[in-house]
Amino acid sequence: MKRRTKVRDVRRRLKWLRLDIAEQTHSFPTTFHDGYWHSKIPIDQSFLLSIEENSRIQQAVIEAMLEGGARLVHLREDKQYRVVVLIDLPSLWQSELLVFESDARLKVFMERDTSEQTWTRLPVDSMCLQRFNLPADVEVHRFHERIQDDDYTYSGEVWLLVQ
Repeated sequence: MKRRTKVRDVRRRLKWLRLDIAEQTHSFPTTFHDGYWHSKIPIDQSFLLSIEENSRIQQAVIEAMLEGGARLVHLREDKQYRVVVLIDLPSLWQSELLVFESDARLKVFMERDTSEQTWTRLPVDSMCLQRFNLPADVEVHRFHERIQDDDYTYSGEVWLLVQ
């Protein structure tokens, strides 16, 4: 049986993650490019790769992202803006907070069907929803992501948690 590698400084890193997200979401964004604003997850890739097998720590990282999204929802003055927490599984490395100016821009963002990148819609089951412990007003979109380049192929799952 393979032993799990010990992850060091988890409490400190999660504390800094929460502080960084709070700083990024202390006010509602006012500058949008191509109809949306985004903020990548503010934590190093080596940490995220080291916790890929530890669902408890991954859940804490996801909760920090959800808290940032909830803060943005609370700050928005106009309901036309859509706040999205994008969760990239299994590594979380491409996870980010997004704010879209409209539903139309969000729909364009979700349409990924090129030779380099494809998002295929997946069903959302209750077992998966329990993982995130979401409020009732959150729309959930689940996709299988495939990225293919000449010398690189990646396959994963993307969750869009929309408010």
